Amino acid sequence: MTARAGRAGRREGRPGASRFAAASLAAFAAVLISTAARAEVGAVASIYSDDRFRGVSVSDGRPVGILDLSYDAANGLYAAASGSVVATRGDGLKPLGLVLNGGYAERFRSGLNADVGVVYSHYSHYSGVSSGRDYTEVYAGLIGKILGARLSVSPNYLGFAHWTVRAEVSGHVDLARTLYVDGELGALTALGHSASQGKYKTIVDARIGVARSTGPVTLHAAATVRSGSAAIYGLRERRHAGLIIGISSAF
Repeated sequence: MTARAGRAGRREGRPGASRFAAASLAAFAAVLISTAARAEVGAVASIYSDDRFRGVSVSDGRPVGILDLSYDAANGLYAAASGSVVATRGDGLKPLGLVLNGGYAERFRSGLNADVGVVYSHYSHYSGVSSGRDYTEVYAGLIGKILGARLSVSPNYLGFAHWTVRAEVSGHVDLARTLYVDGELGALTALGHSASQGKYKTIVDARIGVARSTGPVTLHAAATVRSGSAAIYGLRERRHAGLIIGISSAF
């Protein structure tokens, strides 16, 4: 999940979109290098019982290990990379996904943060995704101390033939110095002729989680649920709800 924007998904898909995302992020990285002074760098290693993305298990219900790297420049630019491996049923640990994320965040006197950026995500064939395995998504949002909202648009969502739009609302509440709860409610809509015919209906998903820090380690638990079919993901998954537990450590 960047320090400013959070982690998104990943996949393998249209070559044109992949080249565009790679070129954009490479140019963005050059700008970040030029602002290296006063920048913040972070790294988090995590293990989770499942990797559920927008209510869908992209790890096919199997445990995953994730390494998140983030870079926050003093001028508001940020970038992040996230790589994951999955415990397969017969081949041991194998690559699962890669996420590249870059954007800009501006903090206002009111306390709100405006956030715009682009994310490129890729999944390997060891994931539970059987159609297109990558996508590029552009997003914009507002983030407050407790609530946030974001709108994301993708021209190639998992190799899907139509544009998609996702709206989401998120929340974060500190219950104590080392304990917090967070959650998210989102709706993904496919645009185009097939979508208007009802072939791909809007998918609503929700997640609520709790985390507790104990020294350098943070313990996580979350529940997710979604409505509708996962056909847009190339899946026939019937589990509309899931429970994830995990552990992470920053270094």
